[in-house]
Amino acid sequence: MYSRINGTQTNILNRTNSICPTPEEKLLELVLSNDTDEIENIINETLLNYLYNDYNKPILLITCIEEKVNAATVETLINSGANLRYSDENQWEALHFAAKRTDVSILTTVINGLKAINCNINSVLAENSNVLHILIRYGDSSKEEFEECAKLLIQNGIDVNHADSKAMSPILWAAKNGLKDIIKIILECSPVPVDLDSHKSRGQTARDIIINKKLYNGILPEKVDNNNHHRNSGSNEESTKEIVALFNYIKSNRENDFINFKNGNISNLVDLDNGNDTLLQLATDKNCKEIVQHLINNGADRLKVTNKNQKSPLEIAADHGFYEIFNILLTNFNSPIPNTVLISLLKYYDNTIFEDTDRSKCCSYLLEKLAHNSNLLDINELDASKNSPLHYAVRYADAPVIKQLLDIGASLGSKNVFNIMPVQNLEPELLEKHLDSCVQFDFKGKKDKEDFEITFNYRTLMPPPKKLDKPDPEQGTNDLNNQELVHETEVISYMSTAPEFKHLLVHPVIVSFLFMKWHRIRWLFYTNLAFYVAFFVSLVLYVFSYYANFAEELSKFETFLSNFSWAVLLVTFFILVFREFFQIIILPHKYFTNFENYVEIMLILLSGSILFVNSPTVNTRKQLSSLSILLAAFELVLMVGQHPKLSTNVVMLKTVSYNFFKFLLWYSLLIIAFALSFYILFTEIPLKSSDNNTNDETEDSFSDPGNSVFKTIVMLTGEFEASDMNFKSFPIVSKLIFVLFIFMIAIILLNLLNGLAVSDTQMIKNDAELLGHISRAQHIRYVEIMLLGNVVPKNIFKKINDICCCFPFAQNWNYALFKPLAEKVCLFPHLFNNYEMTVYPNRNGQIFVPVNKKQKCCYGCCYNIYLNRETINRTNELVQARKEQRKTDQVSEKTEAEICHLTSKIEKLEDLILSLKKVVERNYK
Repeated sequence: MYSRINGTQTNILNRTNSICPTPEEKLLELVLSNDTDEIENIINETLLNYLYNDYNKPILLITCIEEKVNAATVETLINSGANLRYSDENQWEALHFAAKRTDVSILTTVINGLKAINCNINSVLAENSNVLHILIRYGDSSKEEFEECAKLLIQNGIDVNHADSKAMSPILWAAKNGLKDIIKIILECSPVPVDLDSHKSRGQTARDIIINKKLYNGILPEKVDNNNHHRNSGSNEESTKEIVALFNYIKSNRENDFINFKNGNISNLVDLDNGNDTLLQLATDKNCKEIVQHLINNGADRLKVTNKNQKSPLEIAADHGFYEIFNILLTNFNSPIPNTVLISLLKYYDNTIFEDTDRSKCCSYLLEKLAHNSNLLDINELDASKNSPLHYAVRYADAPVIKQLLDIGASLGSKNVFNIMPVQNLEPELLEKHLDSCVQFDFKGKKDKEDFEITFNYRTLMPPPKKLDKPDPEQGTNDLNNQELVHETEVISYMSTAPEFKHLLVHPVIVSFLFMKWHRIRWLFYTNLAFYVAFFVSLVLYVFSYYANFAEELSKFETFLSNFSWAVLLVTFFILVFREFFQIIILPHKYFTNFENYVEIMLILLSGSILFVNSPTVNTRKQLSSLSILLAAFELVLMVGQHPKLSTNVVMLKTVSYNFFKFLLWYSLLIIAFALSFYILFTEIPLKSSDNNTNDETEDSFSDPGNSVFKTIVMLTGEFEASDMNFKSFPIVSKLIFVLFIFMIAIILLNLLNGLAVSDTQMIKNDAELLGHISRAQHIRYVEIMLLGNVVPKNIFKKINDICCCFPFAQNWNYALFKPLAEKVCLFPHLFNNYEMTVYPNRNGQIFVPVNKKQKCCYGCCYNIYLNRETINRTNELVQARKEQRKTDQVSEKTEAEICHLTSKIEKLEDLILSLKKVVERNYK
């Protein structure tokens, strides 16, 4: 249904078989009909940049081409943000097309638009031809507005002496084409002297052609002498020739001629361009290494670009993989590096290596530069697909490159358009090594000193920081005010669900982070637990004091208790409803995939019936009471199990229950088959009660299929009641089936299920610590999503902002709504700085909290926080192992250096021996 449109400006999709016009088609129709009001209603940036197949141009260039489009329509598009400097494949811009169309109103509108963006019309060149060249060569001279357009350009300062790529000025072109009126306008309206003699066509100057063809009746300007020529236009002409010569040297790869030009003194020319490229851009593109070095030595700007070529020399070198030029450009370069450079290198990292191209070397040079100064480039900048450099590195690059990116600070949690994070494609071994390096300490410091400190660096585990769309100017430019809080446990949450990463959750970096996060959110847990306990207790008290109390008259205490419990139950019931409704709004898909939430929904329905259904029957009240208390207790057990110290018990209950019912469901076919067999065999003979020797008949357990299935399930527990069964009707078959039931179900199946439960329990006990961390990570993640989620869809806020600009806060209202609570949950940047946390292992694992942060921390509970002893011991072991590894590496490096030194000496001795041998042989001869 959709096909992609070719073009450099947009990646949108075009509907090819829809009966409705696309927005692009609608805009073109409105433009051609000059409906400016409707254009303003539908215009947007995507439509302005869309390339139309029939024209291969954006809408603004089309308006300058089409005769039926008026100036008001062109002005509407310009005011809406159309790009006046967009150039087509021939380097023509809107100004050139307006000149070719020869419509003075259109030309005036475009010139005014260029003035509004501080663009000089003399800088708008198409292959070095200015707009007056275009008008004279391609304009419609038959139109009355032809001369008016020329006057307009001259009045707006067009350079009448500018030479194009053929070294011809506008008046020379006018003379060659026999345009008398244009020659007259240029000569009489130009505010600067017109040069008639410096430019030639087939050996004739403009003066020669005008005189020979008698194109001007007035007095021609005097010929400029040599001194005036150099002072006025000659210097410009000479400079033009020099630039042309330099560009020709580059195009023909004549590096020596370029370097020796003017004895190498070209410092005044290094940043000039030919309208398409700067000298450095072209030299880089042509892989002229010596020219690039020469230009840089003469002070060329390494970031200068042209309107036609927006890629800096660094980007060009990265695109081609020219590693030598790339290294030259990076040397002594301390300005910001374009973010596309690193992405381009990593995206094509594994491309074929040639003699002069090697993107891996380029990448190595760049990462080495960033290791010393990471501020030169945003390591987490995203491309059009929202892929970060690390996304491409884990897919195409080698492990050392990935390690370097992580050391610089590349985020494992940045998401692309498919919501894929780099951590999802990372090797577990590499991630473990990186986590080891995130434990930072002084290698020279003594591990047993009291003030020995260890810093956990969490930068790579955090998603890239986001800025608020429109920070409040009254709050200043403080990063803490303008930085949006992020989901800090997103990476760890993924690790807790991925089998290959689960074992890393016991790493000290992860454990310390989860410990501190739990410390931050535990007040929410206890608040939620206290509220639910109040709900549970009030429900039980209300049921037993009133709802399920069928006494004829209630005592005063029972009356008071029922009224009080009803009031508490009513309040907590509405809080429970609000809590569940809030979760549904934030995460509807995840909410309805969680079994626990269905328990809560049933509990709400039952509690609501108890509170609001008038005068139900006694039987109904009993059933509602029993079910509500059971579900409330079940939910309380699950809620208490969210505490880290009790999570293992709940995991054990969930795992054993799930596996038990899964296997039981598989064998349910056999159980139902036995139940139906019992129904057929035993249903004809009624069972008589033996109590008190009465003749009353008791209920037949196998009287119908439903009762038969129920009785069979009860028999699974060992309650066979075989004496009540009549085997006389079918003594052989009935006994055979009954024995088979005992053997297969009661003995084999039940023992199998018991063994499975024991196995699961033992496995959970063995991995109790890991399961506790997994449970904690998932619970923290859920709390984060609730507090940082979108209560109201952002599209609604956008609509509000579009309708009423008086509410600029609407875009960030979601963030501001729960900001006070969210700040109490998030660690960065409001509690710890630079994504780091410092711990003193020899002070019982005390965590250092900055003094200025303590007042904002956990309602005064963060003054003294101590990491658990087991994590401290594991961290100390890691520190000791890394210290020993450092010593081993130093010994290895020293040994290698000594070997290299000895090798060098041996080589020198060999050279000396060879020299002596030659001397001896020479003397002998």
